[in-house]
Amino acid sequence: MTTLAQCQANQRCQIKSLEGDLEMKLRLVNLGFHTHSQVKVVMIRDRALVVCVDGSRFAIDRDIAQYIEVEETL
Repeated sequence: MTTLAQCQANQRCQIKSLEGDLEMKLRLVNLGFHTHSQVKVVMIRDRALVVCVDGSRFAIDRDIAQYIEVEETL
């Protein structure tokens, strides 16, 4: 399985699962990451990924993106 941190710029994916402890999963859900949501990596800047999830755009650190397992979509 691929993590969001491994994705390239302009890549579209579907979230398959959220990993980590309960606190990390709740943090990701509060940011808008939900299983089966569509996510697009808009750009990559150093250790940050700018992503668009269900119309919301924001930056997350690669360390946090490691907890999001995705599957590439076309």
